[in-house]
Amino acid sequence: MPPLGFTDEELNSLTTLAAALPPASRDGFLQMVAGKLSAYPPEARGPGLVHRLAAEAQRAFLNVAVGAGGKYR
Repeated sequence: MPPLGFTDEELNSLTTLAAALPPASRDGFLQMVAGKLSAYPPEARGPGLVHRLAAEAQRAFLNVAVGAGGKYR
């Protein structure tokens, strides 16, 4: 997969969402986001799409880290 370029707004969104994850999970999170973005042509990508896909990936990683039932179950 070729390297992806991000605007400042997209990069800020990615780093903010990655910060909520354990450091060991962040590489996998970014790989997942890159994989999801590869399904879209470059002209379709923008801050909204990057944030939506990154939020989906973050939820997937948090469900694994905390468990689908939540922290207090």
